[in-house]
Amino acid sequence: MVGKSVRQVNRQFDLYWNSDYSVPIEWITPQMEHYTDADVEAWVNNLGLEAKFSGGVYDFAKLPLYTDLINGTIDLYWGESDLLYDLPNKPDSKQSTLIDSLGAVLDEGETSLVFISPYFVPTAHGTQELVNAVKDGLEVVIITNSLASNDVFAVHGWYAKYRQELVEGGVQLWEVKSHAEIKKNWSLTGSSRSSLHTKAMVIDKTKIFVGSMNLDPRSAHLNTEMGVVVEQPQYAQKVYNDIMREIPTTAYEIAIQDGDIVWIDHSTGDILTSEPDASIWRRMGAWFSGILPIEEQL
Repeated sequence: MVGKSVRQVNRQFDLYWNSDYSVPIEWITPQMEHYTDADVEAWVNNLGLEAKFSGGVYDFAKLPLYTDLINGTIDLYWGESDLLYDLPNKPDSKQSTLIDSLGAVLDEGETSLVFISPYFVPTAHGTQELVNAVKDGLEVVIITNSLASNDVFAVHGWYAKYRQELVEGGVQLWEVKSHAEIKKNWSLTGSSRSSLHTKAMVIDKTKIFVGSMNLDPRSAHLNTEMGVVVEQPQYAQKVYNDIMREIPTTAYEIAIQDGDIVWIDHSTGDILTSEPDASIWRRMGAWFSGILPIEEQL
C-alpha cells in the first residue's frame, strides 16, 4: 500500500501506542534483568538469525517480485483504498468501528460476496443475514477450514451447527482440504501448510477487503482488528476468478444429500459422508466443544 492508507496506518499505530491500553512491558513481567547490545548480538550470531532472514526463501532481494519492482517490469494495479480499524477501547465499549464501517461497504453489495475466513462462526444472526443476502439475489461464497485443516477444533464445533442452514439457504460453502497443494501466486492458505490463513472478502468483483478479522464472535466483540478496503475492479475481478478456479481442487464443496451434510471432492468425484481426514478423536472434540456455552469466545 502507498499513499493515503499508509498515513492512516501511521495514525492508527500512534492511537494504540498512546492509548491507556498500551503499557510498559515492565508492568506485566517480573523479569528484571536488562540485556545489552552485546547480548543481543551474541544471540543473533549463535542462532544464525541474520542468515535465516537474509538467505534462501527469506531473501527478498532474490525474489522475482523484487527484481520486477526494481526494473519496473511488473504491472501494478492502482485504486482507492481506506483503512478500517477498531478503537483501542473496543473491549470496554463493546463497539466495533471496523464492523460498522465494513457493514456499510457490504450493504452496498449488489451481485456477489466472497468471504475467506480461517475461523468461521457465523452465529444464528449472521447465518440469517447471509441467507437473506442470497434471497436478495446475491451470490454468497464462503471459504473456511475443514475440521482436519483447522487448528482450533472448538471453532469448528460451533461453525458446524450452521452448515446445513447456510447450504439450504443457497450459500456456497467450501472447506479447505488438509492435504491441498496450492502453488499459485494467489494462495488461499498463505503458507506451505494446508491450513487456511487468508482473511479477505471480494465484494461485487470490484472491491477487496484484506485484514486481521475472522468472521466470528471473537473478532466482532473481543479482539481489536484492522483491515483495508481497496476499490480496484480489474484486480478484484482477477482475484475472484483465481479463487473460483482454485477452490474446486483445494477445497470440498459442502452439499446436502438425503437431508445430511456431504463433502464433494471435485478433483476425484468422491462424495464423503463424514468430516474428511479427521480422526475420531478430533471429531469428538469438535462435537463436545459445540455443546459448551463458549460461542461468544470463539
